[in-house]
Amino acid sequence: MKPDVYRLDPATYPRHKAVPIRFSDVDMFRHLNNVATGQFYEEARFELLAEARELVTKEDRTALVIANVNTSFLGQARYPGTIDVGTGILRIGERSLVIAQGLFIDGKCIGIADSTIVSMGPEGAAPLADPIRVFLSSLAIA
Repeated sequence: MKPDVYRLDPATYPRHKAVPIRFSDVDMFRHLNNVATGQFYEEARFELLAEARELVTKEDRTALVIANVNTSFLGQARYPGTIDVGTGILRIGERSLVIAQGLFIDGKCIGIADSTIVSMGPEGAAPLADPIRVFLSSLAIA
């Protein structure tokens, strides 16, 4: 499936994190391994969710867990190099959200991912806390 054009533009994403490509991320031809791309998305996604969770007290925190990840590989990266991970919020529901991300090298998109995150309490899916919802809404993309 071809991604929407706006997803290929680094300016679409309100947050950016530069992550160096490690030698252990590449194959014998120094191409970034497709499996390793998940770690780039995860590093930026974890940073965002950790920041969001700090907005509520420990007693009011729910677990923010991954329910689904869809990834599209659009280009290659080589070692050495640095990947710019763009991150924003695609949708926010009552108990879940979708994080949209793009991987960029010199402004060229080499991959996109959408991660569905669910707020979980002791009894199952739980509403997102208001401070988290407000924070994440400020990072919405079109």
